[in-house]
Amino acid sequence: ADNHDIISLKLFQLTVERTPEEEKRDREVFLPVVDNLRLPGMEAPLEPMSGLALFLIVFFSLVAIVFAIVIGIIVYNKWQEQSRKHFY
Repeated sequence: ADNHDIISLKLFQLTVERTPEEEKRDREVFLPVVDNLRLPGMEAPLEPMSGLALFLIVFFSLVAIVFAIVIGIIVYNKWQEQSRKHFY
């Protein structure tokens, strides 16, 4: 692979007289059109969660945290018990 540097550019603007029909034809050809385009910020706002959904999310999150703490305590106690059984 070769590296090439662009040293300069020479640009020309061509002015062409066109009929309105040619302008329309060129605009249809060169302007991209997307029928299903969704711009950021144009989405419908999300509905707020119901009280029951929010309660269930908080409840199950707390149950999961308590479960993780209990498992951590059990593992720590087993590890402490195993470390006491070493005969030095």
